[in-house]
Amino acid sequence: MTSGENSLNRAGTVRSRRMARRAGKATQTRSKSRRGRNVPAMVARNPQMERHLNNGRKEVRRRVPLKLAAEGAELHLPALPVLRFGWRALSAVLLGALLLALYTLLTSPAFMVGRVELVGAQRLDAQDVNSALNVAGSSIFSVQPEQISEAVSQAFPELQDFAVRVSFPARVLVDVLERQPVIAWEQSGITVWLDSAGFAFIPEGEAPNLITVQAIEAPPALEEYSYSRHQLILPEMARVILTLSEHSPEDAVLLFDPNLGFGWQDPAGWIAYFGNSAEAINQRLAVYQSVVDELTGRGLTPTMISVAQLHAPYYRMDY
Repeated sequence: MTSGENSLNRAGTVRSRRMARRAGKATQTRSKSRRGRNVPAMVARNPQMERHLNNGRKEVRRRVPLKLAAEGAELHLPALPVLRFGWRALSAVLLGALLLALYTLLTSPAFMVGRVELVGAQRLDAQDVNSALNVAGSSIFSVQPEQISEAVSQAFPELQDFAVRVSFPARVLVDVLERQPVIAWEQSGITVWLDSAGFAFIPEGEAPNLITVQAIEAPPALEEYSYSRHQLILPEMARVILTLSEHSPEDAVLLFDPNLGFGWQDPAGWIAYFGNSAEAINQRLAVYQSVVDELTGRGLTPTMISVAQLHAPYYRMDY
């Protein structure tokens, strides 16, 4: 073998070694890079120390290799980062959705009350009810049926019974049962209506065939009925009025005197009184008629006949 051939063999051997070393370094570098990316998170017993140790680790963005037509050629494209959502993020999203829904319910026109609807009213005006309750324009979720019931009870004593109903999306209904007036009580130029139980309320609308009572003074206070400030007379006194209206002369005006009770102005020229109690009212009427017959038979015209005390009737003559 010549010296030229030996030189060529040595040169080839050197090149082969260099190529092998280069290939080894590339493989080692690639493996180190992969190992660096796959280093697991460090764990410590102290949570603060664990966060401190892992803060310096940076997550390398993944790359997707894309093979090209040329042999051995690749194009590396960046991939989208992997998003991880925890329970805190989910809770924040749910809280935001609930707040948005609550805001929509409180401000949406679909849940705003337009006006209170009356059901069963004959004389009561719906406009008066809406003005007293003042719930128009409020959210249906802010309407309290208990508060509405209290306001209706205080403002409208002419209601014998009522019920408040709230329905969605935005309706407030008041079912009412009105008191039926039977007596028109006149006192000091003011007229109020009374039902058969003695409850007083302001006249509203039309009510024909009422029994008119002219009071000289106000009736005595009803302490046992102090729970209702709208009770003017006892139910028993209302029964006396109803009974006297059936037996009074035609065109006679019923009267009330706090001391002598109920009676009437007789067209013949005298005043008759029968007390406040409905007990033995028919006997009182019979005694009264006997006194009238006796006086007219004698040609006398009294100014007043009182049968307030059944066993002690009397009459008065003014000469």
